[in-house]
Amino acid sequence: MPNTNPPLVARKRFVAVGCGGRLGSFSHRLVTRYRDQAELLALCDTSQVRLDEHNRQLQELGYPELPTYKAEDFERMLDECKPDACLITSVDATHDEYICRCMERGIEAVTEKPMTVTAEKCERILESVAHHHGKIRVLFNYRFINWMTKVKELIVSGLIGDIKSVNVEYLLDTSHGADYFRRWHSDMKQSGGLLVHKSTHHFDLVNWWIDAIPEEVFAHGSLFFLRPEKRGSQRRRIEHALCPI
Repeated sequence: MPNTNPPLVARKRFVAVGCGGRLGSFSHRLVTRYRDQAELLALCDTSQVRLDEHNRQLQELGYPELPTYKAEDFERMLDECKPDACLITSVDATHDEYICRCMERGIEAVTEKPMTVTAEKCERILESVAHHHGKIRVLFNYRFINWMTKVKELIVSGLIGDIKSVNVEYLLDTSHGADYFRRWHSDMKQSGGLLVHKSTHHFDLVNWWIDAIPEEVFAHGSLFFLRPEKRGSQRRRIEHALCPI
């Protein structure tokens, strides 16, 4: 009798670098919902505390404790684990380093948005991808919020006709917005600023909704509030808005 069992498909092998809060958005589903299709092999971070905490979260989900590597041992992790892909959820300014190291080893890079924070680093990544014929994916979780996806569905269906113009306005409130000025995101060198780190979502949404990429871009801005000399008073205002006396 012929063997009618379906062929076994090898699970895709992942490692992860950057064990902050965002990694859980991907790793928790990878070790539960997609456990039959993928496996997580190891974790890498600058902080052993974060490594241990993320291991604890995975163990609560029924996953075995993973080996951990410090950031300076990232390449050793790749060499020892031999992954198919690497999840990159580290500080934005470090993405290019990890992406290019993956490209050199023929490992797929799956990076959290933004891909990087400067034009120079972007060029470096694109050159590395082209030179090594590598593969990189940039993750945009905002696409999967229900109403964002619904907008895409309505446009694709043709229900609202051809799109001739799009206007997007986004205002950060004192709860979500203030978070960005309490941690590393407030450092332009690390995050590229809100226009890169946060607005990346909105530029991507418009491009995705209408399936188009801008041919010309113009920007105008001014620094009238978030100035260095006002940082102390700004922080007090934000804290008062969140926790009024």
